[in-house]
Amino acid sequence: MEGKRLLEKLWREPTEENLECLQCQKSFKGSPLIRTFRIQQAGSRRPGSSAVVSTSRGDIILFSAVSHVWDPNISKAQQQQKTVPESPEAARRVLDISARIYSGIERPGYEARELWLDYISVPQWSDALRSNILPIMDKLFSTAETTVLYFDDVSPNVVNELYKDKRTPERLSSVISVCNSKYFKRVWTAMEFIRSGRVRMMISNYTYFPDLDDPAFLGQIFKAWKDEVRQHEKVHDLEGEVQMGKNQVPWSLGTLRQAKLLKRMNFAMETALLCKRGCRDRMDFLHPLRGIVRAKSFGPRSSDFKTEYYRIAWECLNVGDYSPLLITPFMGAIERRGPGHWSEFGYSDVFTWQLGQEVSPPTMGKYTTLNDVERRVTLHVEVIGTVSIVGRPERGSMIQAFSSAAKIALEIDGPDVRDFLAALGRTHTGSASTTMEILEEKNQVNRLQAVLNRLYNSPDVPTWPLDGKDNIKWLADVLSFSKLRPGDDQTVLGDNAARYGTIHCRPYDYTAGITCTGCDRMFAHKVGSFVLPTELRNARAYRIPGLKYLCSEKDGLAILIQGDKIVGRMIWATPACSCRKTEAVTLRMPELFLPSAFSIN
Repeated sequence: MEGKRLLEKLWREPTEENLECLQCQKSFKGSPLIRTFRIQQAGSRRPGSSAVVSTSRGDIILFSAVSHVWDPNISKAQQQQKTVPESPEAARRVLDISARIYSGIERPGYEARELWLDYISVPQWSDALRSNILPIMDKLFSTAETTVLYFDDVSPNVVNELYKDKRTPERLSSVISVCNSKYFKRVWTAMEFIRSGRVRMMISNYTYFPDLDDPAFLGQIFKAWKDEVRQHEKVHDLEGEVQMGKNQVPWSLGTLRQAKLLKRMNFAMETALLCKRGCRDRMDFLHPLRGIVRAKSFGPRSSDFKTEYYRIAWECLNVGDYSPLLITPFMGAIERRGPGHWSEFGYSDVFTWQLGQEVSPPTMGKYTTLNDVERRVTLHVEVIGTVSIVGRPERGSMIQAFSSAAKIALEIDGPDVRDFLAALGRTHTGSASTTMEILEEKNQVNRLQAVLNRLYNSPDVPTWPLDGKDNIKWLADVLSFSKLRPGDDQTVLGDNAARYGTIHCRPYDYTAGITCTGCDRMFAHKVGSFVLPTELRNARAYRIPGLKYLCSEKDGLAILIQGDKIVGRMIWATPACSCRKTEAVTLRMPELFLPSAFSIN
């Protein structure tokens, strides 16, 4: 069959209003068309209808689904919605790629299942039928017995080098090669991967890995990368070696592994994961977004992207997902995201959200109320206090930043060694109790106390000294801030400079002195600010009891408020005193940051 006629046959249903199931003759009108296929030799006596299997989920058809990035020639023909000069070549590639994938899955002793592959399974030129299929794509991939991830740009040699046990330049190069794969660039493939159950990979020469249980090669990618990170003082040094920016690195792929385990996740985590990946248009972006959030999936009510995007966020709040309130919002005049921002190259918007999944819900969440008309949320929260001081640590090296931050914490919390360590626990990753144990093991408690007293009584010393006997390097070493702690792949200072700097909106990360309204004491807290210091000063700080994300401390998640506007967040804001008071606060929905590809702020 010539190419033009073949695409018309595959992609257009001329009588879609009267389309019926070939088996039961029921109409498909208004329902999604799920079309699977087999490829068999002419004259084969295999049954011509689908095999229905009874399971705990009811009667289902066992099929495999293919998740892949479209061939550019086929994509060009599909977008024309009609036959064009490229149609014959596109038709040839549709058949060739589909047949090779199907044949690759088959192997001695195993017959390929029915296959769902959008080249053949979706009538691409029948808008009504296609529009019914898009909203249920998440369910389709979650129903498939196996999802085949087709990496058409990953070679056999790359896979062989990747799975070697020892560190080699070739293994590191393979990590980067897989990270650069087109498969990770698309919104749809991310959603398909996340919603799938069992997944297996196929690579450029159609080699299929039926026994490799490492979804998208990500387990080995991150293992090999961590092995390399441990050999560097800062992850930034390794990123420079592999030319990050020109190349992708594991973290820039986002939280795909965690998302796959969760299947559904909070709004902020998902929007950060998807918003930099490609899709045909901004309305198309909303289908995968709806397919993964915790809110029940629903159809669009309008064709306005911003309206529908905010509606998804609001529905997530309705089911107890607080992340739309905690996500880094659009920051107005000080906004740095967009072209030229350091994070722009990656596929995950880590500046907007890097707190990860929710680990435990808010203990007072049942008292939360939403005003649908005014888009206001009323939360029951715990009072921390009022921002009295906004300390701005020096920029420069990690040790310079620590020198400044340590002196600010000392000035705010005072020279008592336990108070000082507690302050560092609220301004740096790593618990105060663990740090105290380290000091006691090294028999350095008394020495540190003497140093704290001396520096506290020296107001003319603006930062912790960089030189001398008890300099900042000594402090970092004695607290084990500059050495790997068990189970970590970065030092405390390294983590603060990298991941936690991003979480705290660097360069708008401050050490704030917050005065408790109960005991009138002031305590140091690390703040990620969404505004300039002039607007942050006098903001009210509130803890959200019980709420914890992967990258926040237990009882450490807090917000800063001016009026009804959220102006910052804290993730280490654990109680600094015994004062406890709860209040109800009413907040307006933040102005969400819309990524540059869809920006209409």
